[in-house]
Amino acid sequence: MKLPVSFEQFKKSPIAAIAFILVIVVGYLYVDNKAVHSQQLEEHKIRIEKLEAEEQEMENKLEKINEKLLECLSIN
Repeated sequence: MKLPVSFEQFKKSPIAAIAFILVIVVGYLYVDNKAVHSQQLEEHKIRIEKLEAEEQEMENKLEKINEKLLECLSIN
């Protein structure tokens, strides 16, 4: 593996060499963070869709129970 900055370049200008390496590292971390963030967004979208479906199902059950309760109250 060849390093992006040779030892000779590092000896001549260590600050510039370190700055160059840091720019590469920060760029990599930025891209990696974007990828992880996108993956998390997809996971959360799937979870939200499941929860919304479950909420709708619970609302339907509650509606049926309320109808039955009203029927029972009207009978007495």
